[in-house]
Amino acid sequence: MSNLTGELVTEFDAAYWVEHVRHAVRFADAIGFLAERGVRHFLELGPDGVLSAMAQECLPETFEGLLVPALRKDRPEAAAFLAALGAAWTRGIALDWSPLLDGTARAAAELPTYPFQRQRYWLEAPVAAAGEQSEVDGQFWDAVEREDLESLADTLRLPSGDTGLRTVLPALSSWRRGSREQAVIDSWRYRITWKTLPAGDTPRLDGTWWIVVPSGASGAEALAQETAAALTAHGAAPVLVELDATGADRARWAAELTARQGESPTGVLSLLALDARPHSAHPGVSAALAGTAALAQALGDAELTAPLWNLTSGGVSTGPGDPAADSTGTQAQVWALGRVAALEYPDRWGGSVDLPPAPDERALARLVSVLAAGDGEDQLAVRASGVRARRLRTAPVPADRRPEPWTPTGTVLITGGTGALGSRLAEWLADRGAPRLVLTSRRGAEAPGARELAARIEEKGTAVTLAACDVSDREQLTGLLKEITAEQPLTAVVHAAGVSDNGFMDEVTGEHLAHVLRPKALAADLLHEVTLELGLELEAFVLFASSAGMWGSGGQAAYAAANAHLDALAERRRALGLAATAVAWGPWAEAGMAASEDIDEHLRRRGVIGIAPATAIAALQQALDLDESTVGVADVDWSLFAPTFTAMRHSPLIAELPAVKAALEEDEPSAAADSAAASALLDKLGRASAADQQHLLVELVRAQAAAVLGHRTAEAVQEARPFKDLGFDSLTAVELRNRIATETGLRLPATLLFDHPTPGALAQHLRSHLVVDEAGTDAAVLADLDRLDAALTRLAPDEAARHRIAGRLQVLVSKWGATAQTEEEGAHDDLASASAEEIFALIHDELGKS
Repeated sequence: MSNLTGELVTEFDAAYWVEHVRHAVRFADAIGFLAERGVRHFLELGPDGVLSAMAQECLPETFEGLLVPALRKDRPEAAAFLAALGAAWTRGIALDWSPLLDGTARAAAELPTYPFQRQRYWLEAPVAAAGEQSEVDGQFWDAVEREDLESLADTLRLPSGDTGLRTVLPALSSWRRGSREQAVIDSWRYRITWKTLPAGDTPRLDGTWWIVVPSGASGAEALAQETAAALTAHGAAPVLVELDATGADRARWAAELTARQGESPTGVLSLLALDARPHSAHPGVSAALAGTAALAQALGDAELTAPLWNLTSGGVSTGPGDPAADSTGTQAQVWALGRVAALEYPDRWGGSVDLPPAPDERALARLVSVLAAGDGEDQLAVRASGVRARRLRTAPVPADRRPEPWTPTGTVLITGGTGALGSRLAEWLADRGAPRLVLTSRRGAEAPGARELAARIEEKGTAVTLAACDVSDREQLTGLLKEITAEQPLTAVVHAAGVSDNGFMDEVTGEHLAHVLRPKALAADLLHEVTLELGLELEAFVLFASSAGMWGSGGQAAYAAANAHLDALAERRRALGLAATAVAWGPWAEAGMAASEDIDEHLRRRGVIGIAPATAIAALQQALDLDESTVGVADVDWSLFAPTFTAMRHSPLIAELPAVKAALEEDEPSAAADSAAASALLDKLGRASAADQQHLLVELVRAQAAAVLGHRTAEAVQEARPFKDLGFDSLTAVELRNRIATETGLRLPATLLFDHPTPGALAQHLRSHLVVDEAGTDAAVLADLDRLDAALTRLAPDEAARHRIAGRLQVLVSKWGATAQTEEEGAHDDLASASAEEIFALIHDELGKS
């Protein structure tokens, strides 16, 4: 305190101050008197801040110093005193911190002081939102949560020795903490539901449709013929294209598809998801998954822009009364792959449609309706009751539901048990009273920190076995489970193992899929199969999945497929009457695969916040108590996430969440501003020289790249330096793609930064699409048509609006036809009689190409 009091004491003679303070009516007046004569800082030493509060009324308006109490009756003494010292320090008062930090081994770190940059590093105090609790309420609940009997009695004006208060306070404190935690968990909980869409007439489906059939796959040929007949009956011209999905070969398929371009498909309907056979080079990967990924890639390589639709049969469950008929889970994997394809190939992915295992004529007619609708719905199931659309809903726990607490018994097996996530789960289970834990990993006891973890758990009274076991190896897993059963029955499995190997759809290979699926999906299947083979009656079968499988995530195609497989497995086990709980997690803070500062910061900017492990475990406990099959748990700020997630493509999946509706409504003005900005950019480019055009676009790329990386200015982004060296990865690359697409109005691939690896190269690429060069290319016109196509895709007009828009498009096409070359005259003579649906199909099939 010597340094602090030295700063606060004035250099005037003490008798001078005594004489003048003696004439003050109140001590607070004396403080104001002193402030007027140059005293800049005041520290109140007393039991509360009474004098500091009174003195505020007496200080001159020009006073900019410090007035702070050292103690507050409603706060712990140490916290209040340190807060006062912190306030003094921020006002420039020199303090000797060594007594406080003595023995803590904390080295002092100076803040960076870059000259003239005026960058502020202090945290801003949050602004209280309207409707938040009052200060009195805050004091009350703060005292309750701290179980501070004296403060609570003082707040309620009751004697501190009140026996009733002393009895009820612990229960009230526990209830308060539980209520707050439950409110947080409720705000994180999501579930997939299916919405029945209104029935409508089946429209005509014009043009050539390729139906891609996996050669040799059981049942695929028959369904392909039935589907082709339905398409023909409603106006389309189907063409069957056979491909060998077991040897999916992107390059060979691209060459074959290029050779077929004379048929110029309006749409592509893939039945490759029906091929459950293993991939010839990677047995742990289905031909369905590898084939669908290779087909999406090959269509792009062949420069075919027709939308790709994925057709499955009994591949998804729409509720307890409609279990999936697919016993392998491969079709669920393909659906998850499609959710990522929709984000990365927004203009080339149509969607996924699931038919009943034995579709009748009415079901096939509904399939045609889905393909012809053009309403943006891209995850649909055709059932006897109608067409159902996949939706994400919030899933708070009903207030009147009283779950039965789940407590571990016998032996619990945790896969990935020595990792950051597994170790937290192990300690939680030990705290819950688990008699024995078996923690598996590739290295077992040799894994870093494994023995220390076992020692901590054994101190809690739980026996621990560290086992080196590859749970994706049937022989190793069977041997381990037999050993466990011989010593103490296995009663629960927690499957937390897995790897996250990010990669864009365009980079997905069979090897990449195998690497990601093996420890997550294949291991889960083996745990399910081997425990059944050994006749083990499990009380819990817990699967750690990811939100990437629930709603998709750019750059995580393989990971999304692996995690969706776990959700499907949980539903399949439930249909068999077996225990199963799959939780699709958002990222965990301080643990899990996204626990790094860079990834955490990127996700936070997009609105995905890491979940505190303690609260996440409380959410897991709740899911087990409620005996739930599948649930999503993620902390998402939809005001940030939704506009980015839907920037390139409308998403009906999340559109009906109230927070998403609000976010997108607020984003509409900015969308209009973005459109105006894109038009202004085109205007600038049109009036600039070639060199200035390149300069404008380079500056645009540098500014957006700096914003993504968190730099204050674009100076940190050099024109010729590769994006990879600047710090971009697959996650930030997608964010920059979205930003540039918004600024330019162009539809851009997810691999944009990898195809054009420097700001200069990317600017040149953008220029080729935005500017009509001296040779008179049609790039600018096609870019405008891209923007029109994107606007029509996002639009959901009523019937009258559709006809108005279609009529305007007829006029535009007629004008174009009037000035076209003679051999092209009459190409669209039938436009006068075209329906609104046919006009919209024309825009998507012809005018949107670039």
